[in-house]
Amino acid sequence: MELFFTLEKINEAAQQFWKAMEHARVFAFHGQLGAGKTTFIAALCHALGAIDQLSSPTFSIINEYRLRGSEEHYLYHLDL
Repeated sequence: MELFFTLEKINEAAQQFWKAMEHARVFAFHGQLGAGKTTFIAALCHALGAIDQLSSPTFSIINEYRLRGSEEHYLYHLDL
């Protein structure tokens, strides 16, 4: 899937992505350093109601974000 959007429309693109993905659970985002992958993933986390501070996992390798209203659901962000 390819989405084309401006930074001003990133939250709408994140909502569109989640609707298109339905029940999928694992995604890979490819792009050059500084392309905006983490910015888009932050918008995706926001769309799901993540309550933790979002950041790039470049130095930690993996970040775990709790989702609002759930002690059982997390979003994992890896930098590989």
